[in-house]
Amino acid sequence: MSQMPRYRSWQLMALEKNMLNIEHVVSSISDPAIFDKRDGGDGWTISEVLGHLADTDSYFLARARALVEGLDPPGGSGRSVDERVKDAGYAEQDAMDLLQRWLEAGAAYHAFLASLPEDDEGLWELPGRSADGGGFTLNDQLILSAFHDLDHLHQIVKIIRG
Repeated sequence: MSQMPRYRSWQLMALEKNMLNIEHVVSSISDPAIFDKRDGGDGWTISEVLGHLADTDSYFLARARALVEGLDPPGGSGRSVDERVKDAGYAEQDAMDLLQRWLEAGAAYHAFLASLPEDDEGLWELPGRSADGGGFTLNDQLILSAFHDLDHLHQIVKIIRG
């Protein structure tokens, strides 16, 4: 019997914990000057990180829905992540508004994933089209999502610590 349903359950729990941790860390910032700081001096601000997280969860939700419905998942824009974040102007937007936007996008994405049967290997192993990364499955996306959020939590902590 496969252990994958158990692992998927752990990944879904990690997504929820990451959201709670990021929400707590960002909401606990008392010095407004921290929101102007960048990761590594020329990296992203906290607002840019939050905007990127919201965009990613929105894209991943659309991709997951398409895979489950047997449709081609949406393709990427062809632009780099840095270009998309800069073009969106997240650095000039309110971090708390972006946090709320991400929490809503993340909740919708997580709820959709949680609604899927954890033991349906065929569903979780549905591959994307070649323009979408080829064999990148729904299971791969779930694993990446948990790591992605954790990676950006680390980035936020680095920004705060300066």
